Amino acid sequence: MGALPQALPLALGASFYPPALLVLILLMTGPRPLPLVLAYYAGAALVTLGTGVIALGALDGAGLTESDSKSASGGVYIVAGLALLAVAAWAWQRRTKPPKPPAEGEGRVAQWSRRATGSRPWAFVLGGAMYLPSPLYLLAVKEIADDSGSTAGAVLAVAICAATVLLFVEVPLVALLVRPDGASAALQRFHGWLTRNGWALAAAVALVAGVYALVKGIAALG
Repeated sequence: MGALPQALPLALGASFYPPALLVLILLMTGPRPLPLVLAYYAGAALVTLGTGVIALGALDGAGLTESDSKSASGGVYIVAGLALLAVAAWAWQRRTKPPKPPAEGEGRVAQWSRRATGSRPWAFVLGGAMYLPSPLYLLAVKEIADDSGSTAGAVLAVAICAATVLLFVEVPLVALLVRPDGASAALQRFHGWLTRNGWALAAAVALVAGVYALVKGIAALG
């Protein structure tokens, strides 16, 4: 697990995805939030851990790790870096758009969110949909795959990164178990801050990670 110091900051950055956090806030303001948040977390955890393990095996099986081929590994970093720069530009554009008022023609995520507030299966599905693997998380898995440790250690490192990606679900979930009234009030205050600053912070995180990946990829090819 020697790659964790490099992988964990990337996983922490992947934990900040404004739409997923807004859905969580919506679930926590419902009449029975704990079962819904548990289902949301279960769906998110299944997808995050599952895709991480699959990506780890795919990188190793395709010979895209640093120990297999430095040039191929560098190419993966460059692709990830370019993808993250595109995500940063998209998120930066989103920050200038005012929140849309509710309307009849809402998008699919908004419709799923309404269904999820009254249905644990829908909350489970929405958790999986919101936590499909991001370039940041896949970059964290790539760091782990490049480490020459044991397979068991690599899988454990991916599990730790997956738990880090879900940090913003885990903390409110624990708060709901310990102090349910205080957790809902705190999330309501967080909602205003997230609406104002969420996309700008997401863009900054993606930009820093994208530059990091490009520099590492270019160094590997050099």
